[in-house]
Amino acid sequence: MLKRTVLIMLLFAGAGGVAEATDKLSVNLAGVGSDSCAYWLSNQDHKSEGTVWIFGFWSGLNYVAAASDQDQSKATSANMIATVETTCKHDPSSSLASAAWSAYIDLNRR
Repeated sequence: MLKRTVLIMLLFAGAGGVAEATDKLSVNLAGVGSDSCAYWLSNQDHKSEGTVWIFGFWSGLNYVAAASDQDQSKATSANMIATVETTCKHDPSSSLASAAWSAYIDLNRR
């Protein structure tokens, strides 16, 4: 089921853009990933909490990629956080999860 969900998300991302795909999904998120980018960027405590969440989310995406014979992200920790931050600054109202997903897809295209 999870493999199918990731594949569907990848198809949406390729067809109409990552932001469009993630904005239309209803995902049961745990933790700070459901909060906005503005919240994540608002202070150092939130930034630290979100960074830990991003590492776990990214690891989970890599786990699903490996389990479904897809390429895993090879991004460094610094690069993944910088890319999520850039994505968040472009749309502070989006969720941290949406920004992290967009960053994951973007960095996997390189």
